[in-house]
Amino acid sequence: MKDLSDLINVCLKGVIRKMTKKLVKQSLAIILSAMIAVCMLMTGAPVASAETSTNVGLAAHALRAYREGWSYVWGGTSYGAVDCSGLIASYNGVGGIRVDMLASSSEWGYVSNGVPNIHGLGLHHPGHVGVYIGSGMAVDARDSWSGVVYHNVYSKGWVEWFKVYGVSYPQNGWVLLDGDSFLYENGQYITNTSRTIDGVTYYFDAAGVSNIAPPADAYYATDYSTAATPSYYQQNNDDDDDDEEQQRQEALKRQQEEEERQRQEELKRQQEEEERQRQEELKRQQEEEERQRQEELKRQEELKRQQEEEKKRQEEEKKRQEEEAKKRAEEEKKRQEEEKKRQENMVIAQYEFEDDEESKTVTAIQTRLYELGYLKQKATGYFGGDTTDAVMMFQNLNDLEVTGIVTSKTYKVLKSDKAVANFNLLEKGAFDDGDSYQVTALQERLTELKYYYDDITGFYGDLTASAVKQFQQNNELEVTGNADSETQLRLFSSKAKVNPNAGSVCYGEGGARVLNLQKRLVELRYYSGVISEKFDDATLEAVHRYQVAAGLEEADKLTAEELEVFYSDEAVQSPDYNTMKYGYSGEDVAQLQSRLASLKYYDDKTSGVYNKAVVSAVESFQKDFDLEITGYADEKTQEVLKTESQREKTHAGEQIILKTATISDNALAGVTTPGAEIVVTRNTGNHNMIKIAIAMGAVLTVALLLATIFMIGLKKKGAAAKKAHRR
Repeated sequence: MKDLSDLINVCLKGVIRKMTKKLVKQSLAIILSAMIAVCMLMTGAPVASAETSTNVGLAAHALRAYREGWSYVWGGTSYGAVDCSGLIASYNGVGGIRVDMLASSSEWGYVSNGVPNIHGLGLHHPGHVGVYIGSGMAVDARDSWSGVVYHNVYSKGWVEWFKVYGVSYPQNGWVLLDGDSFLYENGQYITNTSRTIDGVTYYFDAAGVSNIAPPADAYYATDYSTAATPSYYQQNNDDDDDDEEQQRQEALKRQQEEEERQRQEELKRQQEEEERQRQEELKRQQEEEERQRQEELKRQEELKRQQEEEKKRQEEEKKRQEEEAKKRAEEEKKRQEEEKKRQENMVIAQYEFEDDEESKTVTAIQTRLYELGYLKQKATGYFGGDTTDAVMMFQNLNDLEVTGIVTSKTYKVLKSDKAVANFNLLEKGAFDDGDSYQVTALQERLTELKYYYDDITGFYGDLTASAVKQFQQNNELEVTGNADSETQLRLFSSKAKVNPNAGSVCYGEGGARVLNLQKRLVELRYYSGVISEKFDDATLEAVHRYQVAAGLEEADKLTAEELEVFYSDEAVQSPDYNTMKYGYSGEDVAQLQSRLASLKYYDDKTSGVYNKAVVSAVESFQKDFDLEITGYADEKTQEVLKTESQREKTHAGEQIILKTATISDNALAGVTTPGAEIVVTRNTGNHNMIKIAIAMGAVLTVALLLATIFMIGLKKKGAAAKKAHRR
């Protein structure tokens, strides 16, 4: 009996303990729910249905908070002042239980496994939540110092993602977020692919953004699903107090731990066995390699002995051959020195030599002396005093015997790349005078190599410097624009490279070709800057805009082939051709000025040039007619201007007709208006005759009109009488 009593007491205590535990948990849940309700009531959090609370709406809400710089306030859920869960709850009161939004979710997963392609997901790590915007970015209300921040989702250390309770998530269809269009399929937006819908092909990049927007009604055709009541939260409320389930879970956990321990031990044993076998195989391989190495050493020692014997024999043979070769070489050297001396002193050309039809030796010598800066005129074919002086100067600077005679030795040095030149440094501002010819020669050579396109002036200006820069760049020289000795030596040599961009107009050039380029860019409405004759940055930007519009690759030049199209009727006009801007000119600009003048916005001359006065007039017109004030005459501005101008002309015509009719009526009645009397009184002679002629014309017009009406009436009465007679 005592044992039975003790058993009953134990059971009663267990039941009381369970009931007490369940009662305490239920009480805490009620208190927590009440606290949350009071907080939401005090913060004024809005409540809305799932139909009005969407994932893109939540994402846009979070972006707005970031861009508007909302403050972090603990417990806050109002506009501009939120904490981490308050940021979510301030969007239509979604999120469920603020202290544990993850528990309120119906679907969640780990961030380490990847975040789904779904906008407006919740992000969680212990004690903190945020909003996933999409494309790997997130927003959360961080703390009092940081406020609302926008960051990469993997930089914060989020643990779980979850569908926010009370938010509708799209299954299939289009959504619009932050001005970009996304297409959902099977609950996620698609990336790095394309879709053809209703005959239109859409391309989606890595972020899921479509290259073009669908029709507006496509967004309303999207089907959504609502995050349901969280099964996790419900289960914990229903079963949390079940001790038996808890014991079963603990037993299952112990069983899993034991199985994991055994699996790890088996894995360790297998690894140890594999390592033992690997070590044995490695040892066997090392022993075999050592045996082979010893055999190779023996073979190499025998080979070395044989090589030493062969080497000794070869050295003896080599010594004998060297002695014989040395003797022959000394004899040959002596013979060659004598021949070389004879050849070096052989006369190639000297004073009074002259080329004939077969030989052009003097011309070749003079051309080379001209290229090296020793002669100031081009080749004549006659070896005169100037040529003799040039040869002597060359011999002096090149450590040769100064004779004025071109021997074989002098000729060899003259034609070599190591010949010392006699160039002066040429730079901007230099010019030819009576004794100087080098700038002219420089320009002529640059013209031959297609770097210089202007007149041969003998003056080293900007155009010459630009051509020199291009030559230096293409010939791997220091690009300075100054023609130093090295540059001139290369320029006049056979190694000088012809301009690979010959016929092209390149960035940095100047002159007439650039002037024509700028004028054509103005005609095609790509350029509205200063016509400077310099291919500067502004001109390059205009060229790039033309190249893009024409389907060409952006480059810092226009090739000869591209220029041929550029100056033809096939040239592509600017996409903004019909939008007139400052600096543009043409008949359409003149028409714009006339219309602005008719409406009293423009009082300058009709020049056809879009100047500052036109900009000011267009801005005033745009302001008066609620248009965007840009100073540009875009198509909308031109359309409104045309309408208002026509209306003004119509109104003026109506006033003229009304005034003419009034004068005619007064003339028929034989009276004169007070205003007419004043006009008659103040004007005499020809002016009175003009007035009388106008009045008589008006009277005749009205009389003719009345006569026409009278004849029509008689015709109608006659027709009616005939009809009655027939009846």
